[in-house]
Amino acid sequence: MIAPLETKRYQRSDLARFVRPVSWVLFGALPALVVVALFVETVQDDAVAYDFRVFFGAAEAVLRGDSPYPQLHDAGAVIARSFVYPPLTALAAIPLTVLPFQAAGLLVQAGLVVAILATLYVLGVADWRCYGIVLLWPPVLSAIQTGSVTMLLVLAAALAWRYRDRTAASAVAVGIGLAIKTILWPLIVWQAAGRRYAAAVLSCVSCAALVLLSWAVIGFAGFADYPDLLRRLERVVGDDSYTAYIVGLDLGLPSAVARGAWLALGLALLATVVVLARRGEDRSAFMVAIAASLALTPIIWLHYFALLAVVVALAKPRLALAWFVPLGMVLTPGSGHPSPFETAWTLGVAAATIGIALVGVRESAEKHSLALSRTDMAASSP
Repeated sequence: MIAPLETKRYQRSDLARFVRPVSWVLFGALPALVVVALFVETVQDDAVAYDFRVFFGAAEAVLRGDSPYPQLHDAGAVIARSFVYPPLTALAAIPLTVLPFQAAGLLVQAGLVVAILATLYVLGVADWRCYGIVLLWPPVLSAIQTGSVTMLLVLAAALAWRYRDRTAASAVAVGIGLAIKTILWPLIVWQAAGRRYAAAVLSCVSCAALVLLSWAVIGFAGFADYPDLLRRLERVVGDDSYTAYIVGLDLGLPSAVARGAWLALGLALLATVVVLARRGEDRSAFMVAIAASLALTPIIWLHYFALLAVVVALAKPRLALAWFVPLGMVLTPGSGHPSPFETAWTLGVAAATIGIALVGVRESAEKHSLALSRTDMAASSP
């Protein structure tokens, strides 16, 4: 007769033999096949690194001595296919112009796969299954397929956290991120709220230096018109976006009221960053700063939500519920004027991901505090 303890051991052994191959399929083989299929599909559809075409064209314009920016008198100048970024990305793309565009685009897509995996590594994620499931996230696949700069921002945010106690390294990471795209500016609020004043100042200085130096290289072409270019871009493509402002419009609110509600949400998140940082809850403050970055961006498409990888990795370095929630964005189109349901659903999935991650951090902190209390009690007992 088998003892109850031995029976449980056999049951656990049987379960392990079942779970292990399933894990290899779901978190190993499936993500690999999906990424390979993505690369094949982009080649077949002539859609390799579709957004990177903008950077590639801007780099070629710089090499010709032309401005990479569209002329504002052109009615179609600020459509999504125009270069509307600070010039650093155009300069960074110049070495790739020695290759045919398709080869350069495939290289960029491969680099973005490495970037998201490097992000998890930088944040200390040791569970290999997390590396697999993140490659199934619709925002990550969208970022890879489009060849957008979002994944570079994700890595920059991860480095800012990893080296948060090294002033220069943290500042350079944030500064480079801002020079690529200003979406991460709430991280400066996080730095200052956590009394990393030198890092906050240096982040601004490094960003300004990179932007001005890169613009100087192209003779400040488009510099004076750049603010107007961004305003026109928002007017043209702002409705094709996932923001609380658009949700307000979908609900029938007047534009001014919807915009006020959107800004109020963003300010509330920034205030939360300050409160959490002052309490010493640095990890939670950083995660809310990422949330504020997404909430306060006037133009946001599916691939922007790849930033959620930083939030989830900080909360759960091992596979947990939070890693599965962003899969819900499978219902989210990358762009193309999302329906009211699609907009609300996408923001709901993002909010749920952040909320679950924050709860996870709080629970981990409470368990750690309880363990320390028990250790102190055991040490003080006779």
